[in-house]
Amino acid sequence: MLIFDYNDNILYMNFSQGQYKFKLKSPFKPTGDQPQAIEKLSVGVWGGVKNQTLLGVTGSGKTFTLANVINNVQKPT
Repeated sequence: MLIFDYNDNILYMNFSQGQYKFKLKSPFKPTGDQPQAIEKLSVGVWGGVKNQTLLGVTGSGKTFTLANVINNVQKPT
């Protein structure tokens, strides 16, 4: 199991039985523009868009947004 801990938000991969599953565990929910960004980025990944950019100032929640995208798409890396 690979664990990435960022301010008590945990993103992990479970390697059991050859299955790769990302699971985001967080007491927080996306707010502000995050839900729209998560949806647009997820649709881009599902649509095969090779490059996407997420802009934001320090502390705006970019890492949390991308963790939610990873959780949504469940695409092996």
